[in-house]
Amino acid sequence: MKGNNSLKAVRGGVTAAKGFTASGVSCGLKKRGKDLALIVSDRPAQAAGTLTINPMKAPCVDWAKKLLAQGTARAIIANSGNANCCTGKQGRKDAARTAAWTAAALKIKPSDVFIASTGVIGRFLPMDKMDQGIRAAAKTLDTHGSLSAAQAIMTTDTRPKEIAIQFKIGGKPVTVGGIAKGSGMIAPNMATMLAFLTTDASVDAKTLRQILKSLVPETFNAITVDGEMSTNDMVILLANGASVTPKIKPGSAAYKQFFQAVATVCSYLAREIVRDGEGVTRLFTVSVTGARKPADAQKIAQRIANSALVKTMIAGRDPNWGRIAAAAGATDVPIDAEKIAIRIGKTTVFKNGEPARIPISRILKEVDHPEVPIQVDLGMGRASARITSGDFTEDYIRINARYTT
Repeated sequence: MKGNNSLKAVRGGVTAAKGFTASGVSCGLKKRGKDLALIVSDRPAQAAGTLTINPMKAPCVDWAKKLLAQGTARAIIANSGNANCCTGKQGRKDAARTAAWTAAALKIKPSDVFIASTGVIGRFLPMDKMDQGIRAAAKTLDTHGSLSAAQAIMTTDTRPKEIAIQFKIGGKPVTVGGIAKGSGMIAPNMATMLAFLTTDASVDAKTLRQILKSLVPETFNAITVDGEMSTNDMVILLANGASVTPKIKPGSAAYKQFFQAVATVCSYLAREIVRDGEGVTRLFTVSVTGARKPADAQKIAQRIANSALVKTMIAGRDPNWGRIAAAAGATDVPIDAEKIAIRIGKTTVFKNGEPARIPISRILKEVDHPEVPIQVDLGMGRASARITSGDFTEDYIRINARYTT
């Protein structure tokens, strides 16, 4: 891997790690394609995760919260096509039944099963179809089933997202794998996304929580497509110790390698979510520096990254950097225009309160790339923030105007 020769990419996604199997089946929750994914560890696994903070959360989020408190699990069952959100008592009952049926099919306990749902809000799960799908998924579990599971959690995604990274501890291979879905309703805290990570490393739940707490703000919570927060989002990490390597402890050399492996998986999946955003054709990364407080930098970065005018500027390869300046000032964060510097790519376009005296052709070259870096230096402190976003095209409107029809 670039920047760390001890890490290497391998095939297999969530089933690249020892002791994990997965499957993806179609049970009729969507009009076409696979819609039910199952990931299983052959032994108890330590568990950690991050969940949406949206108060309109689905029952699967409350269920996950309970499992994360106990810190162990064996399986993840995830359906697409139906969010099972805003479905009241029936929705909670159906979520519990999903866990119970999955547990029965795997001969484990319901409290060993994470459940996840994604899709249309406000519709009850067709439990007869779920029952058939769970049985089929359990029967088709495979050590090469990651891609099938990745396909089964897709909604408006155009392609599956998976990755696996390997390194060695004491000469033995240790693997971290992951799959994710996400395309629209993407914004920090979190997005309409599901991300499932697996590892055969021996790591306790407390350490896993610390790692995710550090990495999620810089990866899954540092992306946006449309600024919309969803109701079902979660990142779940399972560690089953099947590599039979020494337990990873904070501060050790093994910990540093493991942390970097998880970081690589999270970063890749997060960027792929934006790259596959609804209607997205190009990416741009907003870096805000020189803020008084991290929260100030984050607020301004989000405002620029979510600006429809900045997004359409990127889509049209338009050198109209004034849209960046306007978005930077459109928050309640006190700033001083005379101290701000705005850079697109390698070119400074605004500094000392006035436009840079450069030919428009230079700015045109900077915005004519598949990924456009935007930097705003506030000149007021040392805090910073960084968010990756996607452009805004007519396809986004088309996809969401017809989402349920």
